Amino acid sequence: MEFKETDSETDRELKLRVLRIYLSRLDERKRRKEFILERNLLFPNPLEKDLTSEDRELYHRYKVFMRFLSKEEHEALVRSVIEERKIRRRIQELQECRSAGCRTLAEAKIHIEQKRKKEYELNAQKAKDSSQLNANNKSVQKMNRPMKIESDGNLDPKKGGAGLDSPKTTGPTSVKQWDDWDIVGLPGAELLSASEKLLCCQNRLLPSHYLRMQEVLMQEIFKGSVLKKEDAHVLFKVDPTKVDSVYDMVSKKLGNHEEAPTV
Repeated sequence: MEFKETDSETDRELKLRVLRIYLSRLDERKRRKEFILERNLLFPNPLEKDLTSEDRELYHRYKVFMRFLSKEEHEALVRSVIEERKIRRRIQELQECRSAGCRTLAEAKIHIEQKRKKEYELNAQKAKDSSQLNANNKSVQKMNRPMKIESDGNLDPKKGGAGLDSPKTTGPTSVKQWDDWDIVGLPGAELLSASEKLLCCQNRLLPSHYLRMQEVLMQEIFKGSVLKKEDAHVLFKVDPTKVDSVYDMVSKKLGNHEEAPTV
């Protein structure tokens, strides 16, 4: 900001007002800095360390009154409020004990201990039930999901599954295996037709793997790199019979797409 001889009285007054506002901000900043250093607010208060979580929350709520009181007065205020809270809580406990039929402090003490014990057992039972429910949910989800598949598309034999390169079985056992390979809810399953879902189940393919194989095959077919099934075997590290199945599905789609305009 610059004062010039050509400034009018209004411009000069406006500049002076801006300067006064700026100086007041500097004074307030200095006051707050001195207050923080004077009250040692950069470090935890020893009084706060001995408080419970509830009392500590109350202590933080009363920090807003710190600027109106001295350090000793504010600590006395906080201690009195915390003490008042404890007395009110004790009175409430004694009233509950009297309602329960207690007539002496000894009976009240026994009643309070029994009540706390019941609350502890109830909370422990709830935590146990919650952990068991979570464990059951995880086991159900694990049973409904297919076995783990390695990055090359094969099942991990260590996880209890046979590789994709293992020979297919026939008869009821084969049907059971396809039924166990459930792809419902897996990513990409909603994009498949009924025949494609059946192909994934029969060949034990994840929908995302099948869609990726289909995309690569279509790209290579349009490029002219893949003219027959054998040309597609080198594109994937899976059982060639599964590549053949996906190739047949892709060829069927492309054939239907080409024939559609002539109908």
